[in-house]
Amino acid sequence: MRRSTGAAMLALFFTTAAVAADNRFCGGPVPQTGKPTDLAHVVGDQTLEYIVDQPASLMVCSKGYLLEKCGDHDNARKVFDKCIAAGYIGAMIWKALMLQDGAGGVPPDLPAAAELMRRAALAGDSPYAILGKLHYASALQEGRGVPKDEAEARKWFEAAARDGNPDAIEFLRAGYHVGDRDGQARGTGTPPPPVLAGPTPPLPGELFEAAQAKIAARPAQEVRGASARRLLDAPPSTPPVSPPSPADASVSAPVAGQHLAKLAEPVAQPVGSASSGLAALFGVLLLSGALHQSLRAPTARRSLSLSRA
Repeated sequence: MRRSTGAAMLALFFTTAAVAADNRFCGGPVPQTGKPTDLAHVVGDQTLEYIVDQPASLMVCSKGYLLEKCGDHDNARKVFDKCIAAGYIGAMIWKALMLQDGAGGVPPDLPAAAELMRRAALAGDSPYAILGKLHYASALQEGRGVPKDEAEARKWFEAAARDGNPDAIEFLRAGYHVGDRDGQARGTGTPPPPVLAGPTPPLPGELFEAAQAKIAARPAQEVRGASARRLLDAPPSTPPVSPPSPADASVSAPVAGQHLAKLAEPVAQPVGSASSGLAALFGVLLLSGALHQSLRAPTARRSLSLSRA
């Protein structure tokens, strides 16, 4: 049992190492188990292994950019070549940058990169065409793959600036831009002199490490004692405030920023006077009703006697 388990672990180790070494499709091809019901290991239409073999389209060309970023240079070139043949301008820029940098161990090809940038610059109204103008102007400015021609480079920089490219605008202002950098992260043109002379200020990480080193050099007991003294001996920041006495409750203190006026208390009418007024009114109504009834009684008896006669 132990031998079989050890053999299985060893086989898993070598399989994992082989997959890690194989960077095709950004992590190796989809592992196949040979079971038709194993739907978790299917080369579906969302996998890079499937996309690479499809005809050029916007989705396929964008996946080529992903392949290049994850290090699968061979399949990225395969995708970019078919997209360039179909006229996709972004693929021209991406393939030119690969040729310029020598991605994947292939020697740089600066003339081919400059030609792709020129084709992209002439492609018309497209954001990638604006980038093509910037990169082709940079190649002319530095003489990368084409004869150095600063006058011609300025024309392309001006064309990219008219289209709103910020790097081209910066180059026309300062004679330097970092929108196209070489392997040493150097931009195009002549960099301006540093604004501030003197030693470079330390980075935040360096300051933090220096502070930690000072704390570590102090004895732990001294650090704890100092902390305790600061907590115990610290005087109160403000003197305690005693609550107001009940006698002072009627005194209105001024409020900062506002002026409050004390409202007059409403005059309360006695309940007894209101009740007696209602009783008097009720008595008057009763008396008037009785008087009216006594006046009508003789008239009623007279009418009754006349009717009997």
